[in-house]
Amino acid sequence: MIDATRFVAGPLCTFFLASLGADVVAIEDVKPSPSRRLPPFAHPDGGATNEYVEGAMSVPFLKRGRGKRSVAIALGTDEGVALVRRLASGADVFVENARPGAMHESFGLGYADLAAVNPRLVYCSISGYGQTGPDSARPAMDMAVQAASGVMAKTGFPDGPPIRAGIAIGDHVAASFGALGVVAALRQRDTTGRGQQVDLSMLDVLTALVWDEPVDHYAAIGMPVRSGNADPRGAPINVYAGTDGWVAVTLSSDDQWRGLCAVMGREDLLEQLPSVRERAAHAAEVDAAVAQWAAALPAAEVERAFLALGVAAARVRAPIAARDDPHLQSRELLQPLLHPSAGDRDSGFLGPQLPIAFDGRVAKLAPAEQLGASTDAVLSELGVDADEIAVLRAQGVIA
Repeated sequence: MIDATRFVAGPLCTFFLASLGADVVAIEDVKPSPSRRLPPFAHPDGGATNEYVEGAMSVPFLKRGRGKRSVAIALGTDEGVALVRRLASGADVFVENARPGAMHESFGLGYADLAAVNPRLVYCSISGYGQTGPDSARPAMDMAVQAASGVMAKTGFPDGPPIRAGIAIGDHVAASFGALGVVAALRQRDTTGRGQQVDLSMLDVLTALVWDEPVDHYAAIGMPVRSGNADPRGAPINVYAGTDGWVAVTLSSDDQWRGLCAVMGREDLLEQLPSVRERAAHAAEVDAAVAQWAAALPAAEVERAFLALGVAAARVRAPIAARDDPHLQSRELLQPLLHPSAGDRDSGFLGPQLPIAFDGRVAKLAPAEQLGASTDAVLSELGVDADEIAVLRAQGVIA
């Protein structure tokens, strides 16, 4: 598999595929790309800084570069492009996330260019707005696509501004669907014998998530676009403050409501609002009662009380809490990131594995490589001899 990606969505897609067993050859420029310059930077002897120093590795790159072989080729040269074409001629998959059309216009490495020499190639293109359509050439970053898809309009409180999701969901969900598209295209190739282009649009995937809800029906009945942590269809569905933290709650049945009223000592509420429809119509009153009860208790006790009733509830935790969570530790989701120059010495940073367990096993990958660490090995596999490699390096075509 040829990985000609950078930044987030593309490298994450190929990281997922590496985790699934693909031999991923990451084509990088001979000069470090912006992907390798994203802070913080892990040092080979431990510790980190926000400023790059010689020998340091970008922590985001350490995460998304795992399981890949780095080959440094200057695509600005005819010789470099020729090498990539030779690699692609025998590859199963080529993944890129450049502006639509740019791989063809700049390098002659578009889908049609490579399919001409390798009809079995699955060519995955990840972009903001897709390969076709009137907006395909628009510049795209995660927040812009969140805005265009409706995600931002749905996030936040009714009396506040639209808010972006706290993570780059456009990049991450596009990466996931990109990996799914590649696997599906490879499976189809088993039947047809031919590859195809997989066109993955960040706008498409986020709009699909938004429209998983019946948006058109909500608009027709006037349901608010933003509802904060509540849900106009029921109550109590919200986040409630205990004495030392917050608890997120989604109560989903009348039986759970009867149990909660008993725990709170509010049988009067049960008599007034016995059904979900009545609670939804009087959500402010329900929320006020639950908030008053929760405010006198530690958050852990509030959480336990809801869980005892079978209600989906969880304390609101800082993201760093996952590091010490016994449940996540048991599932081995977070693994130490290893600096490629530090041997087995832990960098002090953690990175998530592919969040899929097969027969209870999670993927374990080699550390991200230094720029060009596998150039000679991969070119040798391609049939380039040592003398030619030396000449290409002297010309600045490879590193």
